[in-house]
Amino acid sequence: MVGSSSRVALITNAAGYVGPALAEQLAASGHALVLHEPAQDQVETLRSRGVEIETVTGVDLATRAGNQALVHAALERFGRLDAACFITGEIVIGRFLEATAEQWERVKTANLDMVFHALQAALPPMVDAGSGQIVVFTSATGARPEPGVSLYGSTRAGANALVRAAGLEHAKHGVCVNAIGTNFMDFPGFIKANRADDPERRRKIEAQVPARRLGTMEELAAFTTVLLDGRSRFQTGQFFSFSGGWST
Repeated sequence: MVGSSSRVALITNAAGYVGPALAEQLAASGHALVLHEPAQDQVETLRSRGVEIETVTGVDLATRAGNQALVHAALERFGRLDAACFITGEIVIGRFLEATAEQWERVKTANLDMVFHALQAALPPMVDAGSGQIVVFTSATGARPEPGVSLYGSTRAGANALVRAAGLEHAKHGVCVNAIGTNFMDFPGFIKANRADDPERRRKIEAQVPARRLGTMEELAAFTTVLLDGRSRFQTGQFFSFSGGWST
């Protein structure tokens, strides 16, 4: 164990979604980083700036053992874990009666089971330390039921409830646990699932958002960082919709 005097933050699936932007912002605020499945150029860029980084690859976050291995890697390298951000999930769109059992099992694993395993792995060292912050990414569709996303929205709703309950249960231990549910974000997964690569289709999608545009990863990272970097420790057991006003 090397140990670190800096705050230590863990990010899963660090190469995708908000991972790169969030790693940049947490590094800029002085965090050492534990990055799960990062891109090599991402790691090289951060290390060139003097950021302490532990990388973890090849663990299965759909299992208890995989999540425990990830947290163990953080503790083994740095001796502490101050913040953890779990980026999980799979988007499935379609009519309910056309959904298959295989699709249900897939989204349940990605959107609900992985959250359960992540929280059970990350909470114990934070409870022992009497401090820590966790953010789990879910979806704004978990707060606003919509036709065509029944499997996705319902599993995300379950994850939102699980995160909030865990946050309330461990507030007395000094640990903050919150969920951020996004929608209408400008990233490849959303663009592909909604066929928004077509300009006309994208304009129609953006018209559904009160903000009249898609959100950026930089905006999302800035919002998330406040819940992870130690500045805000009186906010826990909450679900935050980051959707340009769509779920209000």
